Amino acid sequence: MSSARLRPLFVGSTVVLVALSAIEFVVLFGIIDAQNAVGADLAYYQFVARRWLDTGVYYTASQLSGPFVVQTQVDNLYPPHALYLFVPFVYLPAILWWLVPLGIIVWVVWWCRPAVWGLPILAAIVLFPKTPNQIIYGNTDMWIAAAIAAGVRWGWPSTLVSFKPSLAFFALIGIRSRAWWIAVAGIAVASLPLLSLWLLYPTVMRNSSAQFTYSLSNLPFFCLPIVAWLTSTRRGSERMWPWFVRLGRGGEPSLAAGNAVRDPSPAA
Repeated sequence: MSSARLRPLFVGSTVVLVALSAIEFVVLFGIIDAQNAVGADLAYYQFVARRWLDTGVYYTASQLSGPFVVQTQVDNLYPPHALYLFVPFVYLPAILWWLVPLGIIVWVVWWCRPAVWGLPILAAIVLFPKTPNQIIYGNTDMWIAAAIAAGVRWGWPSTLVSFKPSLAFFALIGIRSRAWWIAVAGIAVASLPLLSLWLLYPTVMRNSSAQFTYSLSNLPFFCLPIVAWLTSTRRGSERMWPWFVRLGRGGEPSLAAGNAVRDPSPAA
């Protein structure tokens, strides 16, 4: 059966899934709001940043002294360079914590121009309960998904996935581009002032009860921009494949796989 004939089914199922997602979001927001926990994760990141600014403490004594069972919003497991994300939001309007990453994700999905058959998949990911849950709490999962989305578009921003090392495999998006390696070098340089904290980080992780897979519970959200890329009607454009592109002679980009470019128009 042709995709044209199935189009009403794809569109209809997408509308239903989006409607269910909206209902789910309202219900979850009500539950979390009743617990006074909307934005609770952001509040914790701000607390960690303020504590570090005021006292220099990033990892607590209990995390460094021996094994500990991780408690949510008590024990900080983020690597030191996450401070470059947390500290600015001690001063910036809180609404930007949501607007910036969600705006990046939405823009990249729109830029990918997903085929109509991919829309129900994207809508199903939005419906996945952990997705709205983490958004309402203000979890860094939004920023990780945004880094992956920006990596899909430009390659190098995927290096920012390093804020959650357990998801480091997503950071490999863009690894074949020169900009990706420059970004890695930039993160390394930016980490130098935090060297004392980096020396503590292995001890914290070794003492922690957290499993390396603890961040994978929201895997669908992280895969949303990748699904948009895989279902994109723009596939074939060199700009669409920054991690498969290598520099040819004269610094001009060329597809590593040697495929012909079907969409040579400039990126939006």
